[in-house]
Amino acid sequence: NPSGELRHSFDLFANIRPNRTLPGIDSVAKQADLVIYRENTEGFYADRNMAYGTGEWQVTPDVVISAGVFTRKAAERIAHAAFQAARSRRRHVSIIHKANVIKLGYGLFLGVCREVASQYPDVRVDDYHIDAAAAHLVRRAGDFDVILTTNMFGDILSDLAGELVGSLGMAPAINAGDHFAMAQAAHGSAPDIAGRNIANPVGILLSSALLLEWLA
Repeated sequence: NPSGELRHSFDLFANIRPNRTLPGIDSVAKQADLVIYRENTEGFYADRNMAYGTGEWQVTPDVVISAGVFTRKAAERIAHAAFQAARSRRRHVSIIHKANVIKLGYGLFLGVCREVASQYPDVRVDDYHIDAAAAHLVRRAGDFDVILTTNMFGDILSDLAGELVGSLGMAPAINAGDHFAMAQAAHGSAPDIAGRNIANPVGILLSSALLLEWLA
């Protein structure tokens, strides 16, 4: 996966995915303007959570073990990025997790994000379990401002949010670190429709705009 390798190699720890309703575009969420800050380097995605190897082991033909990695460093820096962004928006951050079940891993993520939140007293903060967050996003997407979450949950919620505001094909994204950034539409590549003249270019155009904003 070239994208995963680039994110890992250049330490592009923040996957930033804005979603908003646009004039003239039919959408499920009639009024929404939110941005997802997804931690991009660890969690349950096997290609990003190990220095060497993949983070998955097939111990027998019928048993696979997958590792999820959660660190204070990764949680702190994505949390700071999200709270700093909120200060230029509506000053509201929602932390999405599953600490009620994965108590140590997501518990660490939630706890560190709450610690970072205390440094931004001007930003309102709340948190939701991932299942509840998905339901709330469908019902009242307009109430969300900045969503702060982990790798896998951010991937899932950004696809959902993209569909709610019009189409996943229109959803932009940027992978950013302290020194480098890479534009990439939220839908990724679509080689199965190459050459058929049906691809939607809006996602990558808006992603390129995000890259220009980052450069500036």
